[in-house]
Amino acid sequence: MTVSEAQRDMRRAYVGGGPGAIVSALVWLGAFFALRNSDTAHAFFVLFVGGMFIFPVSMLICRAVFRRAKEEAGNGLGMTALESTIAMIAGLFGSWLFLKLEPAFVFPFAAIAVGTHYFAFRTVYGDGLFWVLGALLTALGVWQILGSAVPGGVILWVAGVEFVFGAILTARAL
Repeated sequence: MTVSEAQRDMRRAYVGGGPGAIVSALVWLGAFFALRNSDTAHAFFVLFVGGMFIFPVSMLICRAVFRRAKEEAGNGLGMTALESTIAMIAGLFGSWLFLKLEPAFVFPFAAIAVGTHYFAFRTVYGDGLFWVLGALLTALGVWQILGSAVPGGVILWVAGVEFVFGAILTARAL
């Protein structure tokens, strides 16, 4: 299997990666509402625990809703996605460390962790739109950390950006 064949197979199996971005957007939206009704620690808990369900829920959507079969055996690009997820979890651990030090940095750092995670998806899916998505999420986090307020908060913006890109990626894969 060539790289382009493997990418095409990943786009087919995971509907261009769109459902994963949409499910992630819903998790960020849940964290937004948790923050509005509680505190940063509770909202981060919602983000982290909800994040553990992004892949299984998006895979269920791909299989049940879009009727997509799993990627072909031997498609090594699935491991690339997993490897970038491990790096993202490390970034989220760094975000968690800010809960007591500087709670205002928790979600901006989480946005950077998630944003940089998307850069590898350019390779996985063969779609440069993931670089744009990754750059936007990373920029939102950096912007907030540097002291420029993101209207409505970085959490809501991450949710919105992921939802829009998820819808575009899904529509392109149909």
